[in-house]
Amino acid sequence: MKFRPLSALLLSGAALAGTLVTSTPAHAYTRTCTAHQFRYDICFDGSNDAFYVADMVADGRRAVVRWNAHDGSGRSGECHDSNGALNGWTVCDYDFREGSDNYVAFIGATREGATGETYDHSFLVIGYITPR
Repeated sequence: MKFRPLSALLLSGAALAGTLVTSTPAHAYTRTCTAHQFRYDICFDGSNDAFYVADMVADGRRAVVRWNAHDGSGRSGECHDSNGALNGWTVCDYDFREGSDNYVAFIGATREGATGETYDHSFLVIGYITPR
């Protein structure tokens, strides 16, 4: 039987990758993000209970994330990036109740002003609230 160095390298790489995946803690990275056709980026970071919103198009609208907490509190709210397009992240920091089954459901959109017409809705995204 011939020994093939490339096959051996691929097999050892697959074994190493499996080891790395299984040894990484589940809570090491808790940011959940989505984007809408290059118009905005939105993220929820469960390790510090913060939403990140970035407006990506200079069209006079603001990027908005609307959220509902599923942590027993019944809270909901919005986070707006109203400082213009391409200016980095706007961070909205909250304090949600930690728990293994607690999460926030959120969607992104663009809006004309604080309460104007809403456009460009994203799909519903789930971000888990992780213990600190």
